[in-house]
Amino acid sequence: MDMHYAYLKRMESYVPEHARPISAEGLNLKAAIDEANLTEMWDMILSLDYGVAEPNQLSPEKRDEFLNVMNLLLQAFDK
Repeated sequence: MDMHYAYLKRMESYVPEHARPISAEGLNLKAAIDEANLTEMWDMILSLDYGVAEPNQLSPEKRDEFLNVMNLLLQAFDK
């Protein structure tokens, strides 16, 4: 029983992915999007393609997909 309790005790520090709305990388990307004047595109893709207003409303997989799309768009417009 002590071993089981010790295992559960270690899990207290675990934060599931869905509890972390957006990563620091996502925040940095949003700042870069804003700086490149692509905020309207960010909002449009979120609302039309994903049906949400904020990336933290997406599942972790969809959020990663959205951030990857926005990163590619930023690279394309940055050239």
